Amino acid sequence: MQRRHFNQTLLAATALSNPWAAWAQSGNARLVVGFAAGGSVDLTARTMAESLRDALGRNFVVENKPGASGRFAPETVRQAKPDGDTLMLVPHGPMTLFQWLHRQLRYDPVKDFTPLARVCVVDYALTTGPATSTKTMAEYLQWAKDPKNKAAFGSPGAGTIPHFIGQGLVQKTRTDMVHVPYKGSALTMVDLLAGNLSLGVSPLPDAIEHHRSGKLKVLATTGSQRNPVLPEVPTLKESGIDLVVDGWYGIYGPAGLPDSIAQTITRALEAGVAKHADFFLKNAMRGAYLRPEQLTQLQLTEAAQWEPWVKSSGFKPED
Repeated sequence: MQRRHFNQTLLAATALSNPWAAWAQSGNARLVVGFAAGGSVDLTARTMAESLRDALGRNFVVENKPGASGRFAPETVRQAKPDGDTLMLVPHGPMTLFQWLHRQLRYDPVKDFTPLARVCVVDYALTTGPATSTKTMAEYLQWAKDPKNKAAFGSPGAGTIPHFIGQGLVQKTRTDMVHVPYKGSALTMVDLLAGNLSLGVSPLPDAIEHHRSGKLKVLATTGSQRNPVLPEVPTLKESGIDLVVDGWYGIYGPAGLPDSIAQTITRALEAGVAKHADFFLKNAMRGAYLRPEQLTQLQLTEAAQWEPWVKSSGFKPED
């Protein structure tokens, strides 16, 4: 009995002195996602959860918390204990744009989180369908300038990055288009396919299969370079419209995550990004690992760029 008590005491002391040891011995961890299952954010989270499990020997369960344009994930993780049991995979909008859209955002994008890694970059697509017969961005804009066509663009929701991309297109081309907000990209695709909507703005992974099947046409992407999966599709800038948005997905933990745990997770994510290069390409994304300090700098730089964009758009902050 004395020896057993000694071993238990030793394990407890080791756990106190080494947070990594305690974390490695605990049960399931969760990777929170602020969107429903099946979209590109969810698929990326499941792929990264698999990499973390294989590298660290712990089971990571993806927990979907859809709604509020993705805000539920950071709200959840902000309140979690900084023990490595709760992480999130989040697109850049909630970490860079939303602070300018909501008067009472229930989290601080910088102070409330421990950055762990950027895992990929994601282009946005401007897509048309049966509502028009246009094949290029220039043809679409010419079509849209005719008042009888009642041009409109759809986005996954008001205040999302696709919404602001659409607004930027309207302003830069001086084209009168109504914004139609949907509850997610899937519903945008439904109306595009049915011919009820002339233009959709969405993450490229959500439009890629419809483009490949020929049912929809991606007219342009928003990245600083052409997407390697669609080398024939020009960027907006190549189409004569000075508008560039490079999207990305990052993984964070709550603020105060111990360095030993954070560094271990970061190394596992770096290996996972390299391992799953084919997954990213298949889904029209690009694996693009950034270290925590690089991710923080990207986040701060991009947030500063969004502030004047939001102000010039006339968007009124909510709640």
